Amino acid sequence: MDKVQKNLTDVERKLGKANKIVAKGSAMSLGDAIKLGRKSNSITSTIRKGIKEYDGTTPTDEESKKVLVIMQTIVDETEAQLDLLVKNKPHFEKLHVGGLVKKNMGKTQAASLDLSKVMLEKAPANLKEEAEALEKRRGAAFAKATAAFEGLTGGEDQADGEDDSD
Repeated sequence: MDKVQKNLTDVERKLGKANKIVAKGSAMSLGDAIKLGRKSNSITSTIRKGIKEYDGTTPTDEESKKVLVIMQTIVDETEAQLDLLVKNKPHFEKLHVGGLVKKNMGKTQAASLDLSKVMLEKAPANLKEEAEALEKRRGAAFAKATAAFEGLTGGEDQADGEDDSD
């Protein structure tokens, strides 16, 4: 479970760094947008590692509670990031990277859904309600953001690779 918690705290840290980039708003450069795309790839990769580790464990109630606390922060950070992405959509369009944002949002959405499913499966009965509430928040935030970026193109090939500079 230590590896699971480490991967989740890594996701949390990387989300914070990504949020700092997107918080630049209209001051965000094309380089910043590409760095954000690479950071998103890194976040998705770390989520996938966490799923792999988590799937092979049987957490105690205490370990499940710790995971839930970390997941609450991750959902908070994700909601903040998705709100900022939507708020800055005109700037992403101006930079011709709306498609890149949409593509990376889709990858992160899929990975976070998979993580949420594993968390719900592993959660003890006394934490299921909280875990389900987190999943609803996560799903609603992604639904709103993906709808805002529907149909956008541009920049999809510009942020290959991962940014692990944190």
